[in-house]
Amino acid sequence: MNKKKSFVVGIDVSKGTINAYFKGKDCEYENNRRGWNMLLKEAPSKAAFAMEATGNYHYKLASHLRAKGFDVLVFNPLWVRRYMQSLGSKAKTDRKDAELIAKYAGTEDAQKQSWEPLPPKLARAKVVAALLARLAKMERAAGNMNHAISLVAGKGDSLLDPMGNVSDVCKEQQKALKEELCGLVGELFPEKFRLLQSIPGIGAKTAACILVGTKGLEFKTCRQLASFVGLAPCVYESGVSVRGRGRIRKTGNSYLRALLYVCTMQATKTCKPCADLYDRLVGRGKPKLLARVAVMHRLVKIAFGVIQSGEPYRGGRVQASPT
Repeated sequence: MNKKKSFVVGIDVSKGTINAYFKGKDCEYENNRRGWNMLLKEAPSKAAFAMEATGNYHYKLASHLRAKGFDVLVFNPLWVRRYMQSLGSKAKTDRKDAELIAKYAGTEDAQKQSWEPLPPKLARAKVVAALLARLAKMERAAGNMNHAISLVAGKGDSLLDPMGNVSDVCKEQQKALKEELCGLVGELFPEKFRLLQSIPGIGAKTAACILVGTKGLEFKTCRQLASFVGLAPCVYESGVSVRGRGRIRKTGNSYLRALLYVCTMQATKTCKPCADLYDRLVGRGKPKLLARVAVMHRLVKIAFGVIQSGEPYRGGRVQASPT
């Protein structure tokens, strides 16, 4: 954000309205093009606009403001909530949130987070990936509901048909969306897409979701990538009395972590570094779940390595046992 711009407009976005805070006053507008233009008429001419990421509700507003030449800051809602808690704020209203977003935008860390709209194809790919995640969740929910129904009604009861149909539709739509996603990623990141699929255990859908979720895997270090995915270890210690059990943070994209977990099933059989790591941890008495999480982290390291080197995976494969 340009430090010469003295005004920050804090915006709290909802489905139908936006609340804006600037010059000590609160204003409410419709969340559409007419409301956005009214906001621009009343806001300072040299202002930066700050808002939280709110699903897809903020995206068109942020794109509109950026197209008009204004600086735009889009924050992770968790960061803003933590900032509000640090100030001891107890109220939770749209107007209050807009004011606190404006205050948070004035901090040094926040001013470094300028926002730019995604290219159209990448924006569509992100929506497709999000749809895949939602459909996968709906399919699991339908299966769980049918299992619960079958415990009472029996396995052949007609009550199982509605959720069975939902599950079938989800599977069909996921198949179609996977083809579209892989096609988009093949156009956006053709070489990186090919490199990731050279890793044993990582298929086309996982490779596509990795590239879309990380904007082409643009990270300077593997630690940054692991932290983004949610596989960074979290140490819980304080003094000499608190020694909590270390866990992964589980931030980032939960669907991507789920895909990586599924990848470990194949990687522990075909990828030598992953198989060796898994066998070593299990041999030392570690839980299998912990070993699979370690393999997920290893896959992320390998993925980062092949992208950085520009060379396909050559780390060795598990030798087939003689029959």
